[in-house]
Amino acid sequence: MNNKKALFVIFLVIFIDLLGFGIIIPVLPFFSENVLLMNKTEIGLLTGIYSLMQFVFTPVWGSLSDVYGRKPILTMSLTGNVIAYTLMALVFTNMIPSVSLLFVARAFAGFFSANLSAAQAVVSDTTRPEERSKGMGIIGAAFGLGFVFGPALGGFLSYHFGYGVPLIFSAAFSLIALMVCVIIFRETLPEDLRKSNKLNFDLKDVKVINFKAVNDVIKHKDVGIYVIIFFFITFSFANIFGNFQYFIERKDGLGMNEQQTGYLLSFLGIIAAIVQSTLIKPFKKYIGEEKSVMFGNFLVAVGLFLIPFSTSVMVLLLVLTILAFGNGLNNAMALGLISQNVSRQDQGGVLGINQSLSSLARFLGPLWGGFIYDKFGYHYPFISGSVFMMLITIIAIIVLRNKLIGKDTL
Repeated sequence: MNNKKALFVIFLVIFIDLLGFGIIIPVLPFFSENVLLMNKTEIGLLTGIYSLMQFVFTPVWGSLSDVYGRKPILTMSLTGNVIAYTLMALVFTNMIPSVSLLFVARAFAGFFSANLSAAQAVVSDTTRPEERSKGMGIIGAAFGLGFVFGPALGGFLSYHFGYGVPLIFSAAFSLIALMVCVIIFRETLPEDLRKSNKLNFDLKDVKVINFKAVNDVIKHKDVGIYVIIFFFITFSFANIFGNFQYFIERKDGLGMNEQQTGYLLSFLGIIAAIVQSTLIKPFKKYIGEEKSVMFGNFLVAVGLFLIPFSTSVMVLLLVLTILAFGNGLNNAMALGLISQNVSRQDQGGVLGINQSLSSLARFLGPLWGGFIYDKFGYHYPFISGSVFMMLITIIAIIVLRNKLIGKDTL
């Protein structure tokens, strides 16, 4: 399988799978609050438990992909998603209206969601180091497009046909992605590397949470700072999921329903997809990857801070444009920098740890956002996310100051 075809297929798999994931985003908070009568802290936990399970188990799948290949891990992940979305559909259709089953289904989906680290490893397998950021931008574009169509479709289906229909569609889309992976995708990890990794592999060394491996990656002189930056990027952005829906549905504010919420979230995806598919290369060429990350961080901080002060749809669209532009830029650039600074045989493991830590951030973000919303009001999840982004940006500028002014070493 040639490199371009492999990238296209992995783009298609991630897009279809994320389409199913995106459908749920505008529906879950409304259903949990209005039907299951959960408070915002509980909903934050429900939103985040998926990512908590990813944090615990993604490093395992990333390491296994280095040994057994990318395709088996992708296939297992997508199969688990089909089952999990089916269980969630039973809750959302009120066939089994159980909060416990909903938590179990979300956790189950998180356990099997190893597809991102495997997809990132496919990019590393099929691109040269200097093309890595562009390749990661393709994965980011698949995410962006999933969020373009997913939330809009989920909001529309929920508003017109009820809460259960979007979950049925999610299960169907994951099944389609599974079929594409099984039938079309070809393994990208060379057989010699798989054999070499198998010789050094011991199942006893695989840990659910490998604290030593996490510590080694964070302390890595070339990679650690980018992993930390990516964690805070993800944490700060994750504040808006759930809380954004509550903010715009407030009757004393914008007073929007789930369909309109889906359209706004899709708008975020459109901007991110445009940035990641067309602007990564010129930003890298003219200002460099490190400066692009810093610039993206600044835009995210500004966008988050301004969301709760947006008093009209037009103002909110402008603010969301700033936010999505920054997030699209810093995500792809940070991932590219992480990938460029590790050896080829360690790509799956390091990217798996990075994805695991970003999953932890996606757990802590909604949990923190729901808690602070309940305690202090709707402004504070967004403001606190902005503060975190500014702090990590200042720290990163200090650590990377030599690279930012054009030197080769820190």
